[in-house]
Amino acid sequence: MPFALRLEDLSFPDRALVRLAFSRLVSAPPERVFDVLADHEAWTRWFVDFKKASVTSEVREGVGTKRRVWVGPMVLDERFIAWERGKRFSFTMLQSNLPILSAMVEDWQLTPVEGGTRVDYKVGFDLPGWVRPLKGVLLWKFRPLFEKALPNLEEYLRKS
Repeated sequence: MPFALRLEDLSFPDRALVRLAFSRLVSAPPERVFDVLADHEAWTRWFVDFKKASVTSEVREGVGTKRRVWVGPMVLDERFIAWERGKRFSFTMLQSNLPILSAMVEDWQLTPVEGGTRVDYKVGFDLPGWVRPLKGVLLWKFRPLFEKALPNLEEYLRKS
């Protein structure tokens, strides 16, 4: 894949050009939620347009783990920058098959609450200069993927 992205850290979703944030209470303990997030192949069953995932590093779990994902028309290589069971699951994008992103981080934070877990999901991304005029169109296309993630995750947890 020829389009390298700028690597970012855990603070990026709060300072990116495009910032999305979603929260939801789910009736599963944080460890169970984390286990579903950490099951790379399970994402195909609850994240919209997530077609496939494969771990591309020798290590399958933990900070530094790499995976390739197919989401809609995009193929993305990711590296995990946070992996705290029952607490946090975050990754930065390394490269993409399409030149529409310059940087991206997804951050999932899990907080135990009475009866389950509060899931806070943040996504931050930057766009190359030539793509910025299309920001509205891209948000129209991709925002629903992220908006549906938490309700779909909750339903998946309930059924599995």
